[in-house]
Amino acid sequence: MAEILLAVDLGGAYTSIYRKDSGLVLKEPTLIGAVMTENGYEVKYLGQQAGEIQGKTDERTIVFSPISESVVKSIDYATILLKHLISKVVPDKKMFTKIKCIVPFPTGLNEQEKQDYKTVFLNAGVSSVVFIPRLLCSAYGAGINIFANSANMVVDIGGVSTDVGVVNLGSIIEGATLAVGGKAIDSQLVKVVANKYGVEIGLASARKIKEEIGSLYSNDTANMEVVGVDINTKTPASVVVYATDVKTAVVPLLTEITRIMETTLNILQPEISADVAQNGIVVTGGFADIVGLARYLRNEVNLPLKIADEPANACILGAGKLLANMSSLKKLLNEI
Repeated sequence: MAEILLAVDLGGAYTSIYRKDSGLVLKEPTLIGAVMTENGYEVKYLGQQAGEIQGKTDERTIVFSPISESVVKSIDYATILLKHLISKVVPDKKMFTKIKCIVPFPTGLNEQEKQDYKTVFLNAGVSSVVFIPRLLCSAYGAGINIFANSANMVVDIGGVSTDVGVVNLGSIIEGATLAVGGKAIDSQLVKVVANKYGVEIGLASARKIKEEIGSLYSNDTANMEVVGVDINTKTPASVVVYATDVKTAVVPLLTEITRIMETTLNILQPEISADVAQNGIVVTGGFADIVGLARYLRNEVNLPLKIADEPANACILGAGKLLANMSSLKKLLNEI
């Protein structure tokens, strides 16, 4: 029986799929668009299509993610979306083809929450599922030798959560998950623009501002014009937003992240702490691309720190590297 091996990162913001021997083959928003009918909500938009209509629908249509705060909120909707996305990368699936997946999961999930993820994959037609801690995948994708006896701290700032942990000998020594990620930053930026300029913008516009002019430098003068709705007159209005507005939105959330980093560092054994001081900290995740992040975090924790290459894809690329190296995968499974 033919087998297809996939790595699937089913995140709250994006779902990424890596197919063995093909590489990263899909990355789409983890979103569903459903329209109210006489018989209830009917799914009309999935993945990329749902992302394109976000903020542009009438009151009968809702756009949402079935994954929230790293937890499956709706097994049924998550199954519909995952089945659709897998069909895009395995269009030639035959009756006698088995799909096997390795799935990165966030630190801190309980057994029931992991079981919910497994149920989604099995219901979507996957034959077997192997879970790997997300931090280990991110570290591996960032080029860290996760099997070495040399500890590294990894901070993965994802779409809906941030994982912080110390990796050594193929396992996570200390780790924590914080419900703060890119989506929370987008929401905070919407509030900043509304309070400062009296204009309401959508989450899609906030994300665009963050990605195009986001910066943590106080003297950054980058700016861009966006269109929203005047809060008082309820009419269309344009406003020029600055990089410093993004910093205003981001810093309170980064304060929470650095607090978790410092808490984790403070409970390490002396030998592990010495390793981290020498090896430094690696930051991954979609938010890691914002200008000035490495400098900001480095100053906060007073340790060497760098941003991974391709930080937004470090997790799925790490999972893909494990697919390509089955001996490493088996070794890792024996460790965790």
